[in-house]
Amino acid sequence: MSVSKMKRLAVYAHKAEIDAIVKKLMRLRCVEISTYADDPESEELELQRISCDGRRLELEARLSDINDAILTLEPYVKKKKGLFAGKTQLNVDAFIEKGYADKARKILVRTEEIAARINQIKNETSKAAAEISAARPFLAFDLPLGFSGTDTTDCFLGVLPVSTDLAAAGKETYGAGAIINILGKDKNGVYASFFCHKADSAAVASLLSSYGFLRANFAGVGMTAREYCRAAQRRQRELAAEDEALLGELRALAPEGVGLLEVLYDIEATELEATNQKLKFAATDTVAIIKAWIPAGREEIVKGALDKFECAYETSDPADEEIPPILLKNNGFATNFEWVLGMYSYPLYGKFDPTLIMSIFYFLIFGIMFADVGYGLVMVLACFIAPKIFKLSKGLERSMKMFGYCGISSIFFGVLFGSYFGDLPIAFMQNMLGIPADKLPNLAIIRGEAATLALIFDPLQNPMGFLIFGLAVGAIHLFAGMAVNFVLLCKDGKVLDAIFDIGAYWLLFLGIGLLLVVPSVGMWVAIAGVALIVLTQGRKEKNIIMKLLKGLLGLYDLINYASDLLSYSRILALGLAAGIIAQVINILGTMMGPTVIGFIVFVLVFIIGHLLNLAINVLGTFVHTSRLQYIEFFGKFYEDGGEPFTPALPSEEYSEEADNQAVPNINT
Repeated sequence: MSVSKMKRLAVYAHKAEIDAIVKKLMRLRCVEISTYADDPESEELELQRISCDGRRLELEARLSDINDAILTLEPYVKKKKGLFAGKTQLNVDAFIEKGYADKARKILVRTEEIAARINQIKNETSKAAAEISAARPFLAFDLPLGFSGTDTTDCFLGVLPVSTDLAAAGKETYGAGAIINILGKDKNGVYASFFCHKADSAAVASLLSSYGFLRANFAGVGMTAREYCRAAQRRQRELAAEDEALLGELRALAPEGVGLLEVLYDIEATELEATNQKLKFAATDTVAIIKAWIPAGREEIVKGALDKFECAYETSDPADEEIPPILLKNNGFATNFEWVLGMYSYPLYGKFDPTLIMSIFYFLIFGIMFADVGYGLVMVLACFIAPKIFKLSKGLERSMKMFGYCGISSIFFGVLFGSYFGDLPIAFMQNMLGIPADKLPNLAIIRGEAATLALIFDPLQNPMGFLIFGLAVGAIHLFAGMAVNFVLLCKDGKVLDAIFDIGAYWLLFLGIGLLLVVPSVGMWVAIAGVALIVLTQGRKEKNIIMKLLKGLLGLYDLINYASDLLSYSRILALGLAAGIIAQVINILGTMMGPTVIGFIVFVLVFIIGHLLNLAINVLGTFVHTSRLQYIEFFGKFYEDGGEPFTPALPSEEYSEEADNQAVPNINT
């Protein structure tokens, strides 16, 4: 349709009002803020960048905390969000004014405290368990675990390797002046205590070391092993009780808290986006300057919003050296195809937007490539119903609708070519119901040796006819691209260029076509076309020889046109690929005949096989249909290179702005 006319907006405001102005502009969803630092005027006026890096880091940390709190509370929400639940609808100003934001922040703080304490409890519980595990082997030791001896004696408490010869160890340590006391044994070792006189302590320690003795570390523990384990177990019970109480508090906070925190997340994320936008501004000590782009159709709305602030502003048309962003304006059908254009490149500002024409050809070519009633019906149902059930983003919703429209085209051409999940009806009647080909109902037309449901022809039975059909569609597509270029040249006042650079080739193509119908007339029309090309393609050259050479080289473009036309043979390739795979699936599904097992196999093969075929060929058809638009069609006229219009927007991760002043029930 067209590219929206853009206006340059300049706002001069006191720094104190900048935050409110930016948030208001973000809510309008039609203002793309430019980086003023790139403007040469900023250097001339010695303007400075607004410093808000600290604020940005603070908001990023806060968002991380809110997200962690949401993840902490979500497991304790009994009433889960439904699969088709939409975003919370509310008025943000009312949410803040009525104290819900403050309440959410209190929940955030308390949730963080609880989460931190629960982590501490886990660590302390693990520590108590480790203490019990360390002390349990020494339950037979009646002295305090930290006992190391008296004024005249030393005590060694620890573990020997499980392979230790206890008799030999006891005899040697006794000889060194120590008495061994075996406390217990398990797979980890032999637990024992050794008592000796202090004078023999060094010798005993050396001997025990040679046996691999590891001394237990219970320094400062004034309890016996039994008392130590009981104290740790008591501490575990206390920690478990505290943990359960904290979990109960989380369960109480979760139903309301998750919803409040989600809205708070969007508020803080919007604040972060506003801060990021402020980094684009330039300012003096007291005044900030905002440069932005707005669609001309939204100019009055933006002015009305700015009139509520103490600021100065002006709007103007783009300067000659400026390149405004691109906002496309299309009808409800073509809008769904804009993202396909965006995958290639947006048009230059002020140039032709080909979305509408492209969407019509995309719709038709996709349907021809993937002509099947069954697959098309699945696409229509899935792609038109899903946006009504699921809460999808605008971009994803448009993508789904585009494939839904393409499904309609697939149904239409599927009827013409007689494809219903391939040849499923005929295969089912013949192989599962046992109906011979000559006894099929009248809807199955017998052509040659095979039955078909096609109204014009079956691509699998007549691939040459399908190739010719695809090339004819391609010729129309190419002629449409040339026609667009013809009109654009005429609008720019280049009527002769349109006639000589495009009309001359049309005349030649007409002559070539007439050669097949009326050769005598076609020959002269073709000759006239060739003459016009040779005489006009070098018209910009001053040298007569160069004029002639350029004219002759103009005929070389016929090879380019032929090459472009042959690219449409991919219509044949994609159409046959989907049909043949579907036919193979039908053969596999019906090969076991009309038996119980045969029907079970048929259902399984039908569902799995056709879903896979649908997925593979939708992707292939999308890619190749897009390629025909990008290379063959756009190559005839399209001036690309525009940057899409990207207005500053509030965050809508969990909630959406509503006009009503009431804050709805946001309990999860």
